[in-house]
Amino acid sequence: MPRRLALAAACGLATAALAGGCGSGSAPTAPGVVGVVAAENVWGDIASQIGGRYVAVTSVISDPNTDPHLYEGDPRAAAQVNSAQLVIENGLGYDDFIDKILATGGRRGRRVLSVKKVLGVTGSNPNPHLWYWTARLPEVAAAIAGRLSAIEPTHRAAFLAGAARFDASLKPLLSTIATIKRRYAGTKIAYTERVPGYLVAASGLALGTPVAFSQAIEDGNDPSPQDTAAFDRDITTHQVKVLLYNAQVVDAQTTKIEQLATSAGIPIVGVSETLPPAFSDFQAWQLHQDRALLRALGG
Repeated sequence: MPRRLALAAACGLATAALAGGCGSGSAPTAPGVVGVVAAENVWGDIASQIGGRYVAVTSVISDPNTDPHLYEGDPRAAAQVNSAQLVIENGLGYDDFIDKILATGGRRGRRVLSVKKVLGVTGSNPNPHLWYWTARLPEVAAAIAGRLSAIEPTHRAAFLAGAARFDASLKPLLSTIATIKRRYAGTKIAYTERVPGYLVAASGLALGTPVAFSQAIEDGNDPSPQDTAAFDRDITTHQVKVLLYNAQVVDAQTTKIEQLATSAGIPIVGVSETLPPAFSDFQAWQLHQDRALLRALGG
């Protein structure tokens, strides 16, 4: 079974027994506390930072072994979403299970925030990994603060202050990205999937391997023999400086790529799609990856 199909089966709608592994807790509705459900723990963590003690946040997808592209939800996720006062989804086909649950009904007056809509991202095949677009995250923070204020107006000042603190905390990330662009703009890199695509673009780096190869890997398909040969050649002949590797979901193909880069002496920077449990918050995780990329480019 292909890796993405296997993960979908592992955390699919029919697998209620695994609900505890793909979601956590439920959003309470205590007076003055807004119950928030985020599709991914990335947005859940950001919402927690903005809302502070006036929010109770549940993230449906928090297991690093879960592939968000194929997660289909389960009864527990449905119950969480249907009881929430605010639901945060990424959009762009990344978490379609949320829309399916929302269509079944739910809490009266529930509000929904789509990050895709906040950022106005459109197109036939946009990159859905929007949390790597660091410079635009203040827009998302402002939207979250606005939704929370609409639900619980008495805490509007606290929500706005939380968003302001979040915006300020992005300065080290933006500074690191600016340093990469200043020193290495135009440098060619490789990635197994488009996960860090917005980071690559903001840093002024260029994809030096076939676009179709990474798209196939992201979609859970086998790249064409021609794209595979070109990708391998770009690695072994050092046409790229760094390999950005999705360490969250791997298979025989991506493992081979990692081994090839190691043999060729190409630095590897691991990236992931959900906030790993080893990091205290979103900013610590992203800064770690940004600095790792900076070091790799210099090495």
